[in-house]
Amino acid sequence: MKRVIKKELTEKEYSKFIKELLAINEKKGHLPEYIEFDDCRIFKIEYIETIENVNKFILENGRHPENIIIYQQKHNRHIS
Repeated sequence: MKRVIKKELTEKEYSKFIKELLAINEKKGHLPEYIEFDDCRIFKIEYIETIENVNKFILENGRHPENIIIYQQKHNRHIS
């Protein structure tokens, strides 16, 4: 099954995305079920996988990837 790209970010956009996530986590005391970023709803399962993939890339290559891809994932809850 082919993976569907939900959002593609530059390193700068990814940094902004992570800062927003951390601010929400600091304010609420937990990571949100989803985040609205640049008119796109990104669910927790999607952003956690992305963070893991980016961290793995950095460890293996000693640098950030030029583009960060967030893949669409199935999630347990439908949030309107």
